[in-house]
Amino acid sequence: MNKKLTIFSLTLMTVGSVDSIRNLPAAALVGTEIFWYFALAFFFFLLPSAVISGWFSSKSHEGVYGWVKSSLGKKAGFIAIWFQWMQNILIYPTFFSFIAGAFLYCINPNLIENKMLLFIMINLLIWCLTWINIKGLHLSNRLTVFCSIVGLLLPFLLILVIGLIWIIYHPQSLKLITPSHQDSWASLTAIILSFCGIEIACVHAQDCKPDALPKAIAISVIIIFVTMLFGSLTLALLLSPQQLNFISGIPELFQVFFTQIQFAKLSLVVNFLIVLGCIGCANNWLIAPLKGLLFASNELLNSTSQSSAKFLIMQACGVSFISTLFLLLPSINTSYWFMITLATQMYLFMYGLMFAGAIRLAWKEKKHFYRHIILFSIMGFIGIIISLTVSFTPPASIKYGSLLHYDSLIIVCLVLITFLSILWKKLLFHRVIEKSLENATSFR
Repeated sequence: MNKKLTIFSLTLMTVGSVDSIRNLPAAALVGTEIFWYFALAFFFFLLPSAVISGWFSSKSHEGVYGWVKSSLGKKAGFIAIWFQWMQNILIYPTFFSFIAGAFLYCINPNLIENKMLLFIMINLLIWCLTWINIKGLHLSNRLTVFCSIVGLLLPFLLILVIGLIWIIYHPQSLKLITPSHQDSWASLTAIILSFCGIEIACVHAQDCKPDALPKAIAISVIIIFVTMLFGSLTLALLLSPQQLNFISGIPELFQVFFTQIQFAKLSLVVNFLIVLGCIGCANNWLIAPLKGLLFASNELLNSTSQSSAKFLIMQACGVSFISTLFLLLPSINTSYWFMITLATQMYLFMYGLMFAGAIRLAWKEKKHFYRHIILFSIMGFIGIIISLTVSFTPPASIKYGSLLHYDSLIIVCLVLITFLSILWKKLLFHRVIEKSLENATSFR
């Protein structure tokens, strides 16, 4: 008999899946109004998504695809899981660039500005990890936990400790945080992305001990909010806006702090541990988002014949294609911001379908607390609308040329991704028809 997940283990899984130190530099751009922006993201996104995900999980353990399918139909469910998968393809280059940046910083900080070297390392990482997963070489659970602790939890705790020590010994630094401005609204995009993914915990509902899920979600929400808020504040305290490079911001933070206490060499050790930990985490995250899309595709085909290997190769090709933006756009920060903007928009579209499904299902059933579910869904929609609106204006520190060209490129990408989901679905239904005709012919 399998052991049931405890509150602690489920909380660790959730925080490990959502919390990410790579989002801290982008979130730190908000300046003096950091508490206001985080509060806005909490009440109009993180809290509603946690409540709705928990409510859906009490009805189904199939994840986003199953939730949207049960309320809005199979087509909407497929589009939702497609948006979730595309979000991952868009976010992988930023994650791998963070790993590459931390590694290159250990060798020579100037190498981080080498676009071609960064591009090569991103592709080397994605294709090596894809090959490992295709060959079925999986890391042990203990090694996975070790990677999560070394690559995420310890660096996060260290960042929070650094922030606390800095405030104690440099209280005047609170007054030196860069004042916020109208473009600070754009950083809400990065904050929202930092809070995406809380629904992952709800997929494990059937494997939990009684009442473990709601408690784990509540604890996870608090931990994620506090760590992201004060982690971003720490970066805003120690680094100037010019130093807030999205890829090298975290290594730069450790370098500044350990140099101040005359232990500069220790920053290299910490950065190297982050690289090892993040590679281990990336290996485990690589195939997880594919499972939902593979399940949805096989269900539409009424088959289990589709191999995850094909999906892994397509995913790696997509990541390689998206990573060319590091070569094409004016700066690395611009490329990074463009990717997280598109990734956030993809995730928000998925959450929009989830909230719409919750409203329809709650209104249809009209069971206990259905008004609360509708209220939280509406709050989530407000957060989505605000986030989508501000995402079309990048921060002032980003070199993007003409705003018209920047927004046009985003819109073209959004239309293309949506078109690809429709095309994929049509190809799947075409295969269903072909399979039905083959079966009918063989029956005759």
